[in-house]
Amino acid sequence: MRRRHRGTGQALLETAIVLPVMVVLMLGFLAILIRIEAQVELETATSLAAAAAVSAPANSPQSVVNAQDTWRGTLHQYVYLRPGTLSQSCGAYQPGQTVVCTGTATLDYGQTPMGLIVPGPPIQLSSTATARGSPYRST
Repeated sequence: MRRRHRGTGQALLETAIVLPVMVVLMLGFLAILIRIEAQVELETATSLAAAAAVSAPANSPQSVVNAQDTWRGTLHQYVYLRPGTLSQSCGAYQPGQTVVCTGTATLDYGQTPMGLIVPGPPIQLSSTATARGSPYRST
């Protein structure tokens, strides 16, 4: 006498339903993490640019050069994050003045493996940072 198994194929069906949902959720989380990482990198680059601007001698055009070099040097290591512009107000440090830097960049998911999952145009990001030189530093 043969017994019939009622549950035959149930596990396969459940896997076929749940697995695609889990994969989509995992890829969605990865896309969000790439977006967050790009924003953190842009904020770091902008903060370092502001700090570099106030590290140059006061009233020196070198502060603008320091800010630009630091900002581009920080962002160049990420293929998917293309530097945009760093505000012209970032630099030209005067004693006692607060330097405000605003930077923009473009996040291009097409330069990552997530480009297959996240369609659409590149995302524009921006960040603002401030820095103030030490009042005890010589000019």
